[in-house]
Amino acid sequence: MKLKDGLILREVAGQYVIVPTGKRVKDVTGVLYMTKPAAALWDYMQSHDFEKEDLIKLTMERYTDATYDQVSADLDKFLKELAERGILEVEGQIYGNFSMRLPKQPK
Repeated sequence: MKLKDGLILREVAGQYVIVPTGKRVKDVTGVLYMTKPAAALWDYMQSHDFEKEDLIKLTMERYTDATYDQVSADLDKFLKELAERGILEVEGQIYGNFSMRLPKQPK
């Protein structure tokens, strides 16, 4: 999966905000505020194709007292929010309480 183009992260008055640019303004629904840990992941996500496991690994390296289960659950919520707001390109996956791979639809 990857982030869609035309999105930038800005820090405004101590808050991290995703700002759509160009044609993406009409596609992204609402304003998305991020925590500092989520903003740190954003930098990685902008420059890489990634899987949830990549983000878990990065988070656990940074926050050594975090548990795998908690990080995984938090990332499910985070990725689901990004997908629902049109920020994340997800092919064949649904995020929520579970993840699953679906077959590609024929064209």
